[in-house]
Amino acid sequence: MFSLASGACRHLIVFDLEWNQSSYNPNHRMPHEIIEIGACRVDRDFQVVDTFSRVIRPRLYKRLDKHIKKVTGITEEELSIGGEFSDVFADFIAWCGEDAQLITWGRDDFPVLKRNAAFFQCPMPFEPPLDAQLVFGGVCLGSCHQQMNLHAALEHQGIEIEVPAHRAVYDAQCTAAMLPAIDSAIAALEEDRRAQLDATIAREKRIAASVLKSMPTRHTYQTEALADEGLMNIACPSCGRRTAFDTPWFDSGREKYMAIAHCPAHGFAYGQMHFKRASSGLLIMHQRVYSACEEEVADVRERYRLYLITPPRKRHHRLNMEEAVRKNRQE
Repeated sequence: MFSLASGACRHLIVFDLEWNQSSYNPNHRMPHEIIEIGACRVDRDFQVVDTFSRVIRPRLYKRLDKHIKKVTGITEEELSIGGEFSDVFADFIAWCGEDAQLITWGRDDFPVLKRNAAFFQCPMPFEPPLDAQLVFGGVCLGSCHQQMNLHAALEHQGIEIEVPAHRAVYDAQCTAAMLPAIDSAIAALEEDRRAQLDATIAREKRIAASVLKSMPTRHTYQTEALADEGLMNIACPSCGRRTAFDTPWFDSGREKYMAIAHCPAHGFAYGQMHFKRASSGLLIMHQRVYSACEEEVADVRERYRLYLITPPRKRHHRLNMEEAVRKNRQE
Protein backbone atom coordinates (compact mmCIF):
# COMPACT_ATOMS: atom_id res chain seq x y z
CA MET A 1 0.00 0.00 0.00
CA PHE A 2 1.12 3.52 -0.74
CA SER A 3 2.63 5.74 1.97
CA LEU A 4 4.62 8.94 1.67
CA ALA A 5 7.10 7.74 4.26
CA SER A 6 7.31 4.13 3.06
CA GLY A 7 11.09 4.19 2.77
CA ALA A 8 10.99 2.95 -0.82
CA CYS A 9 13.25 5.85 -1.85
CA ARG A 10 15.97 7.81 -0.09
CA HIS A 11 14.81 11.33 -0.88
CA LEU A 12 11.50 13.16 -1.03
CA ILE A 13 11.90 16.13 -3.37
CA VAL A 14 9.03 18.59 -3.54
CA PHE A 15 9.38 20.82 -6.60
CA ASP A 16 7.53 23.62 -8.31
CA LEU A 17 8.01 25.50 -11.57
CA GLU A 18 7.23 28.94 -12.89
CA TRP A 19 6.98 29.34 -16.64
CA ASN A 20 6.39 31.99 -19.28
CA GLN A 21 4.42 31.84 -22.53
CA SER A 22 3.23 33.86 -25.50
CA SER A 23 -0.43 34.17 -26.41
CA TYR A 24 0.42 35.80 -29.74
CA ASN A 25 3.27 33.74 -31.16
CA PRO A 26 3.57 30.42 -29.28
CA ASN A 27 6.09 27.75 -30.19
CA HIS A 28 3.95 24.63 -30.44
CA ARG A 29 6.85 22.35 -29.59
CA MET A 30 7.18 24.16 -26.26
CA PRO A 31 4.20 26.39 -25.41
CA HIS A 32 5.48 26.98 -21.84
CA GLU A 33 9.11 27.93 -21.16
CA ILE A 34 10.36 27.36 -17.61
CA ILE A 35 11.83 30.47 -15.97
CA GLU A 36 12.29 29.16 -12.43
CA ILE A 37 12.83 25.83 -10.67
CA GLY A 38 12.28 25.68 -6.92
CA ALA A 39 12.42 22.63 -4.69
CA CYS A 40 12.96 21.42 -1.16
CA ARG A 41 14.33 18.17 0.20
CA VAL A 42 12.16 16.59 2.89
CA ASP A 43 13.25 13.99 5.42
CA ARG A 44 11.15 11.09 6.72
CA ASP A 45 9.73 13.35 9.43
CA PHE A 46 8.63 15.75 6.67
CA GLN A 47 11.09 18.41 7.75
CA VAL A 48 12.67 20.60 5.06
CA VAL A 49 16.42 19.95 5.19
CA ASP A 50 17.58 21.73 2.01
CA THR A 51 16.26 23.98 -0.75
CA PHE A 52 16.98 24.63 -4.43
CA SER A 53 16.02 27.87 -6.20
CA ARG A 54 17.27 28.98 -9.61
CA VAL A 55 16.03 31.46 -12.21
CA ILE A 56 16.38 30.55 -15.90
CA ARG A 57 17.09 33.00 -18.71
CA PRO A 58 14.42 32.46 -21.39
CA ARG A 59 15.39 31.69 -24.96
CA LEU A 60 11.97 31.65 -26.66
CA TYR A 61 9.72 34.03 -24.74
CA LYS A 62 11.97 36.88 -23.67
CA ARG A 63 9.10 39.26 -22.95
CA LEU A 64 7.56 38.34 -19.62
CA ASP A 65 3.80 37.77 -19.66
CA LYS A 66 2.07 40.49 -17.61
CA HIS A 67 0.09 38.00 -15.55
CA ILE A 68 3.20 35.96 -14.75
CA LYS A 69 5.05 39.12 -13.74
CA LYS A 70 2.21 40.22 -11.48
CA VAL A 71 1.66 36.86 -9.78
CA THR A 72 5.30 35.87 -9.23
CA GLY A 73 7.03 39.22 -8.90
CA ILE A 74 9.75 37.97 -11.27
CA THR A 75 11.18 40.74 -13.45
CA GLU A 76 12.78 40.68 -16.89
CA GLU A 77 15.95 42.11 -15.31
CA GLU A 78 16.09 39.11 -12.94
CA LEU A 79 15.60 36.70 -15.83
CA SER A 80 18.34 38.36 -17.89
CA ILE A 81 20.98 37.18 -15.40
CA GLY A 82 19.49 33.70 -14.95
CA GLY A 83 21.21 30.50 -16.06
CA GLU A 84 20.65 28.47 -19.21
CA PHE A 85 17.95 25.80 -18.84
CA SER A 86 20.40 22.96 -19.58
CA ASP A 87 22.79 24.13 -16.84
CA VAL A 88 20.09 24.75 -14.23
CA PHE A 89 18.36 21.44 -14.98
CA ALA A 90 21.68 19.56 -14.72
CA ASP A 91 22.30 21.20 -11.35
CA PHE A 92 18.78 20.27 -10.24
CA ILE A 93 19.32 16.62 -11.25
CA ALA A 94 22.58 16.52 -9.30
CA TRP A 95 20.98 18.21 -6.29
CA CYS A 96 18.10 15.69 -6.24
CA GLY A 97 20.48 12.74 -6.19
CA GLU A 98 19.59 9.15 -6.98
CA ASP A 99 16.39 7.36 -5.90
CA ALA A 100 14.47 10.61 -5.46
CA GLN A 101 10.68 10.55 -5.19
CA LEU A 102 9.42 13.75 -6.79
CA ILE A 103 6.29 15.39 -5.41
CA THR A 104 4.29 18.24 -6.96
CA TRP A 105 1.04 20.04 -6.25
CA GLY A 106 -1.00 19.34 -9.40
CA ARG A 107 -0.34 17.47 -12.62
CA ASP A 108 0.95 20.33 -14.81
CA ASP A 109 4.58 20.74 -13.74
CA PHE A 110 6.02 17.40 -14.85
CA PRO A 111 4.75 17.51 -18.47
CA VAL A 112 6.14 21.06 -18.77
CA LEU A 113 9.47 19.88 -17.37
CA LYS A 114 9.54 16.97 -19.85
CA ARG A 115 8.80 19.26 -22.80
CA ASN A 116 11.48 21.75 -21.81
CA ALA A 117 14.03 18.95 -21.32
CA ALA A 118 13.19 17.48 -24.74
CA PHE A 119 13.28 20.90 -26.44
CA PHE A 120 16.73 21.68 -25.03
CA GLN A 121 17.89 18.08 -25.62
CA CYS A 122 18.55 17.35 -21.95
CA PRO A 123 18.33 13.89 -20.36
CA MET A 124 15.23 13.24 -18.27
CA PRO A 125 16.16 10.86 -15.43
CA PHE A 126 13.00 11.31 -13.35
CA GLU A 127 9.99 9.08 -13.09
CA PRO A 128 6.57 10.79 -12.90
CA PRO A 129 6.03 12.51 -9.56
CA LEU A 130 3.40 12.00 -6.91
CA ASP A 131 0.60 14.54 -7.27
CA ALA A 132 -0.01 15.73 -3.69
CA GLN A 133 -3.05 17.74 -4.79
CA LEU A 134 -4.74 14.60 -6.12
CA VAL A 135 -3.91 12.58 -2.99
CA PHE A 136 -5.11 15.41 -0.75
CA GLY A 137 -8.43 15.44 -2.58
CA GLY A 138 -8.79 11.70 -2.20
CA VAL A 139 -7.91 11.42 1.49
CA CYS A 140 -8.97 14.80 2.93
CA LEU A 141 -11.81 15.99 0.68
CA GLY A 142 -13.44 12.65 -0.11
CA SER A 143 -12.59 12.34 -3.80
CA CYS A 144 -9.50 12.52 -5.98
CA HIS A 145 -11.64 14.48 -8.45
CA GLN A 146 -11.98 17.32 -5.95
CA GLN A 147 -9.15 19.80 -6.42
CA MET A 148 -8.17 22.66 -4.17
CA ASN A 149 -5.42 25.18 -4.80
CA LEU A 150 -2.41 24.97 -2.53
CA HIS A 151 -3.07 27.98 -0.33
CA ALA A 152 -6.74 27.09 0.10
CA ALA A 153 -5.64 23.59 1.13
CA LEU A 154 -3.26 25.04 3.74
CA GLU A 155 -6.12 27.10 5.13
CA HIS A 156 -8.41 24.06 5.04
CA GLN A 157 -5.95 22.17 7.23
CA GLY A 158 -5.27 25.13 9.52
CA ILE A 159 -1.59 25.23 8.48
CA GLU A 160 0.19 28.56 8.65
CA ILE A 161 3.54 29.04 6.93
CA GLU A 162 5.32 32.36 6.65
CA VAL A 163 6.66 32.48 3.10
CA PRO A 164 5.92 34.81 0.18
CA ALA A 165 3.47 33.36 -2.30
CA HIS A 166 3.98 32.23 -5.90
CA ARG A 167 7.71 31.80 -6.21
CA ALA A 168 8.69 28.26 -7.04
CA VAL A 169 10.73 27.45 -3.92
CA TYR A 170 8.10 28.96 -1.61
CA ASP A 171 5.28 26.99 -3.22
CA ALA A 172 7.43 23.86 -2.85
CA GLN A 173 7.81 24.61 0.87
CA CYS A 174 4.05 25.12 1.19
CA THR A 175 3.45 21.74 -0.47
CA ALA A 176 5.95 20.16 1.94
CA ALA A 177 4.00 21.65 4.86
CA MET A 178 0.93 19.70 3.65
CA LEU A 179 2.67 16.31 3.65
CA PRO A 180 2.25 15.36 7.36
CA ALA A 181 -1.52 15.92 7.20
CA ILE A 182 -1.78 13.99 3.93
CA ASP A 183 0.29 11.08 5.26
CA SER A 184 -1.78 10.87 8.45
CA ALA A 185 -4.98 10.80 6.40
CA ILE A 186 -3.56 8.02 4.20
CA ALA A 187 -2.71 5.91 7.27
CA ALA A 188 -6.29 6.27 8.53
CA LEU A 189 -7.89 4.99 5.32
CA GLU A 190 -9.73 1.69 5.27
CA GLU A 191 -8.20 -1.02 3.13
CA ASP A 192 -10.61 -0.73 0.19
CA ARG A 193 -10.12 3.05 -0.06
CA ARG A 194 -6.35 2.65 0.09
CA ALA A 195 -6.57 0.14 -2.77
CA GLN A 196 -8.61 2.68 -4.77
CA LEU A 197 -6.01 5.35 -3.99
CA ASP A 198 -3.21 3.05 -5.16
CA ALA A 199 -5.02 2.47 -8.46
CA THR A 200 -5.64 6.19 -8.96
CA ILE A 201 -2.01 7.08 -8.24
CA ALA A 202 -0.82 4.43 -10.71
CA ARG A 203 -3.13 5.83 -13.41
CA GLU A 204 -2.03 9.40 -12.76
CA LYS A 205 1.61 8.40 -13.07
CA ARG A 206 0.86 6.85 -16.46
CA ILE A 207 -0.87 10.08 -17.51
CA ALA A 208 2.07 12.13 -16.20
CA ALA A 209 4.35 10.06 -18.45
CA SER A 210 2.24 10.99 -21.50
CA VAL A 211 3.78 11.94 -24.80
CA LEU A 212 2.33 15.36 -25.64
CA LYS A 213 2.25 16.75 -29.16
CA SER A 214 1.00 20.14 -30.33
CA MET A 215 1.30 20.55 -34.08
CA PRO A 216 0.09 23.17 -36.56
CA THR A 217 -1.63 21.51 -39.50
CA ARG A 218 -2.27 22.55 -43.10
CA HIS A 219 -5.95 21.78 -42.70
CA THR A 220 -8.97 24.03 -42.26
CA TYR A 221 -11.52 21.35 -41.38
CA GLN A 222 -11.38 18.45 -38.94
CA THR A 223 -12.54 16.04 -41.66
CA GLU A 224 -9.39 16.93 -43.62
CA ALA A 225 -7.15 16.50 -40.58
CA LEU A 226 -8.67 13.12 -39.71
CA ALA A 227 -8.06 11.93 -43.28
CA ASP A 228 -4.34 12.84 -43.02
CA GLU A 229 -3.00 9.41 -42.15
CA GLY A 230 0.49 10.69 -41.43
CA LEU A 231 -0.83 13.29 -38.99
CA MET A 232 -3.11 10.79 -37.24
CA ASN A 233 -0.41 8.19 -36.53
CA ILE A 234 0.12 7.32 -32.87
CA ALA A 235 3.68 6.71 -31.69
CA CYS A 236 4.25 4.25 -28.84
CA PRO A 237 4.78 6.29 -25.63
CA SER A 238 7.48 3.84 -24.54
CA CYS A 239 9.64 3.37 -27.67
CA GLY A 240 8.38 6.03 -30.10
CA ARG A 241 7.69 3.54 -32.88
CA ARG A 242 4.61 3.56 -35.05
CA THR A 243 1.64 1.63 -33.68
CA ALA A 244 -1.37 -0.09 -35.24
CA PHE A 245 -4.86 1.21 -34.48
CA ASP A 246 -7.09 -0.99 -32.34
CA THR A 247 -9.88 1.58 -32.54
CA PRO A 248 -9.48 4.60 -34.84
CA TRP A 249 -9.75 8.19 -33.73
CA PHE A 250 -13.41 9.03 -33.09
CA ASP A 251 -15.25 11.93 -31.54
CA SER A 252 -16.33 10.81 -28.08
CA GLY A 253 -18.32 14.01 -27.61
CA ARG A 254 -17.75 17.77 -27.93
CA GLU A 255 -14.95 17.23 -30.46
CA LYS A 256 -12.79 15.34 -27.97
CA TYR A 257 -11.24 12.47 -29.90
CA MET A 258 -9.94 9.19 -28.51
CA ALA A 259 -8.27 6.09 -29.92
CA ILE A 260 -6.53 2.91 -28.83
CA ALA A 261 -3.36 1.75 -30.60
CA HIS A 262 -1.09 -1.25 -30.11
CA CYS A 263 2.69 -1.60 -30.04
CA PRO A 264 3.99 -5.18 -30.44
CA ALA A 265 6.69 -4.53 -27.84
CA HIS A 266 4.87 -2.41 -25.25
CA GLY A 267 1.16 -3.14 -25.54
CA PHE A 268 -1.73 -0.74 -25.77
CA ALA A 269 -1.61 3.05 -25.88
CA TYR A 270 -4.47 5.42 -25.15
CA GLY A 271 -4.72 8.53 -27.34
CA GLN A 272 -6.64 11.72 -26.63
CA MET A 273 -6.84 14.57 -29.14
CA HIS A 274 -8.56 17.87 -29.84
CA PHE A 275 -8.14 20.72 -32.30
CA LYS A 276 -7.91 24.47 -31.91
CA ARG A 277 -8.04 27.07 -34.63
CA ALA A 278 -5.11 29.41 -35.18
CA SER A 279 -5.54 33.05 -36.19
CA SER A 280 -4.64 31.95 -39.73
CA GLY A 281 -7.78 29.80 -39.81
CA LEU A 282 -5.79 26.55 -39.89
CA LEU A 283 -6.16 23.87 -37.24
CA ILE A 284 -3.67 23.10 -34.50
CA MET A 285 -3.70 19.50 -33.26
CA HIS A 286 -3.16 18.76 -29.57
CA GLN A 287 -2.54 15.12 -28.72
CA ARG A 288 -1.78 13.12 -25.57
CA VAL A 289 -0.75 9.45 -25.61
CA TYR A 290 0.01 7.21 -22.64
CA SER A 291 0.15 3.50 -21.79
CA ALA A 292 -3.32 2.03 -21.45
CA CYS A 293 -4.54 -0.47 -18.86
CA GLU A 294 -7.06 -3.22 -19.64
CA GLU A 295 -9.99 -1.22 -18.24
CA GLU A 296 -9.19 1.79 -20.45
CA VAL A 297 -8.88 -0.39 -23.55
CA ALA A 298 -12.24 -2.02 -22.80
CA ASP A 299 -13.86 1.36 -22.11
CA VAL A 300 -12.71 2.93 -25.39
CA ARG A 301 -13.69 -0.17 -27.37
CA GLU A 302 -17.19 -0.01 -25.87
CA ARG A 303 -17.48 3.72 -26.56
CA TYR A 304 -16.50 3.09 -30.18
CA ARG A 305 -19.00 0.22 -30.48
CA LEU A 306 -21.79 2.50 -29.26
CA TYR A 307 -20.59 5.21 -31.64
CA LEU A 308 -20.80 2.82 -34.61
CA ILE A 309 -24.33 1.68 -33.83
CA THR A 310 -25.56 5.27 -33.55
CA PRO A 311 -27.14 6.26 -36.86
CA PRO A 312 -25.07 8.95 -38.62
CA ARG A 313 -28.00 11.39 -38.56
CA LYS A 314 -28.07 11.15 -34.74
CA ARG A 315 -24.34 11.60 -34.18
CA HIS A 316 -24.64 15.39 -34.20
CA HIS A 317 -21.73 15.78 -36.66
CA ARG A 318 -19.38 13.60 -34.61
CA LEU A 319 -16.56 12.33 -36.84
CA ASN A 320 -14.23 9.36 -36.97
CA MET A 321 -10.96 8.75 -38.74
CA GLU A 322 -11.97 5.69 -40.78
CA GLU A 323 -14.92 7.47 -42.38
CA ALA A 324 -12.79 10.55 -43.14
CA VAL A 325 -10.07 8.42 -44.77
CA ARG A 326 -12.65 6.45 -46.79
CA LYS A 327 -14.31 9.64 -48.02
CA ASN A 328 -10.96 11.19 -48.90
CA ARG A 329 -9.93 8.14 -50.97
CA GLN A 330 -13.21 8.15 -52.83
CA GLU A 331 -12.73 11.80 -53.76
